[in-house]
Amino acid sequence: MKRALSIAIIVIMVVSGIIFYNFLSQMKKEDGNFPIGESYTFSGNWLKKGVILVFGQPPIDYLRTVGAKGTAWSVYFSGLNDYDKGYVNSLHKNAFIVCSGPPTAQSFVTNDEKLKLDASCRDIYGNPIKFLGLDQYAMCGNNPKWQEFLMERFEEHVIGGVDAILIDEIGHVDCFCDYCMGAFNSYLRSHYSDQELLSLFGISNISSFNYREYLLEHGATSEWDDPNPKLLLEFYKARYSARVAFISKLIQHTRSVSDRVILFSGNLYGLQPNQQIYLPHLDFVIFEMPIASEKHEWLSYLKPLPGKHVITYLLAEAAAPEKPFIAFPDVFDLTVLSEDEWKLWGHWLAEARMCGASFLLPYKAYVYGGGTYTLQADKISPYTKFLNDHSYLYDDVSRIAKVAILFDLHSTLFNSYLWRAYSAWESFENLGVTLQEAHIPFEVIYNGDGTFVNKSLTINDLNKYSIIIIPNNYELNDKVSNLLNQYVKQGGLVITMDNISLQSDVISEIKSSGVNLGLETNASKDVGVMIYEREGTLIVHVINYSYDAQTKNFRSQTNIEINITIPESINPAGKTLKALSLPEGDETTIKYTVIGNKLSITIPTLKEYLVLHFK
Repeated sequence: MKRALSIAIIVIMVVSGIIFYNFLSQMKKEDGNFPIGESYTFSGNWLKKGVILVFGQPPIDYLRTVGAKGTAWSVYFSGLNDYDKGYVNSLHKNAFIVCSGPPTAQSFVTNDEKLKLDASCRDIYGNPIKFLGLDQYAMCGNNPKWQEFLMERFEEHVIGGVDAILIDEIGHVDCFCDYCMGAFNSYLRSHYSDQELLSLFGISNISSFNYREYLLEHGATSEWDDPNPKLLLEFYKARYSARVAFISKLIQHTRSVSDRVILFSGNLYGLQPNQQIYLPHLDFVIFEMPIASEKHEWLSYLKPLPGKHVITYLLAEAAAPEKPFIAFPDVFDLTVLSEDEWKLWGHWLAEARMCGASFLLPYKAYVYGGGTYTLQADKISPYTKFLNDHSYLYDDVSRIAKVAILFDLHSTLFNSYLWRAYSAWESFENLGVTLQEAHIPFEVIYNGDGTFVNKSLTINDLNKYSIIIIPNNYELNDKVSNLLNQYVKQGGLVITMDNISLQSDVISEIKSSGVNLGLETNASKDVGVMIYEREGTLIVHVINYSYDAQTKNFRSQTNIEINITIPESINPAGKTLKALSLPEGDETTIKYTVIGNKLSITIPTLKEYLVLHFK
């Protein structure tokens, strides 16, 4: 089962490529004549947290209506062409930016049939691999011919005048071709002596070793049948290392041929551990994220949920606090989402923004299996206008929390056994939802693996919190273990999920600790509460997750009582508590009482989303 789950993850990761090409091939252009751009100054100043972008090639009026800064996944998907170049010039003339979305693993972006076959990925039997089983090849990122092709293609995007490049299929690594087998041998040779290769993996001659042939000799049908789990682990390390090295080379080469500022993003699907390894090389992240309630195999009858993705956004902020993150429902989810469910998009925007991230809006976005999806500008514009007009409630704020979940990249990426790594990642994600539904304010603290992400945990990181939670199946190195021991000696509490029988029992552990969590509420699990402070004032976000798919509206929540422990730096005396509602933008006054250091609020009605702040 673990093998099937892991394979499913890899398949989903590479899906986005075919998606957008089919979208472009189907998309009908309203007007092929765009004005030629006047003088335009390229700059990275547009890239800020909360920036709103649109997927596709929307008209200028659409961008203005929704308050977007520009487009993404929009041009030059199949190479440089006059039509897209005219569109780029048109956007630049109107002060909008363009982020292109070149694929990196699809054969249909070239007409060179020999290149397609020569550089295609190979399965364990040496046969070419079809991209998602369709009538095209999946292309190998280790093949020098394909690498050269991609570098030339990215040069075309520079010539085409884009402001940024989104690398789609950034994590595509599934191949058994000779180049990949050679890369694995080089990796083993650089990490192990001949004696270690023999004792650990039974490899007597690395020069003649072929991992594909080794697997076949053991009756394997994939790498998951490798009888030596340690060798399988090294195989994945080698795969990721080679891919990251090429992505870095691709970015550096593209910048070297550009005489202007050009930024890079990548589709880090779901922000999964094997996608986070590219973070150090990117300026910002646009990523597909599963929105639907279950796995994609059953999407034929499931509907999307309105959210509860706080843990993903907090992970993003912990991993790279200086970088903007922009989420987008993956195209599988678009198959079960109708265009009149625009209130869900407003909810996703609000949830992302209250966590410091943003959301990508669709204009003729490709839907998996065919068709397109467009979010009506007049429907979503009240939400985007609200968020843009009230940016002061979202920027330069500090989240209030006494609890933190530790994310450890090594534990969730590799571990001793890959299935344990997947379990560790799953435990981390589930913990976030568990705490959110129990209304326990929390943060994420991040520890990199030291190879792909060199972000080390410190005792100061731990001391910001009263409780640290360690998810299941973590394999922490000695440095982190020693830091946690030091943290405990200084009075901190560490809760290890491996010592708890049921995940839900972690709530009892937290509440029995005696730590003042800073928040008490009678709200149901379908209400989210997030607390910030900024310049001596409190900012409280309250969001409704109770969505009725039949009426395509949110069920109102009533009489929500919220009690907050007031930080010492905040004095509410003489101030008025205001509540702004989304999407109406109406501002009302909320009565409150202060007894000691406790602030008590009652929200009469919550429709979709409220932001409370003192004036």
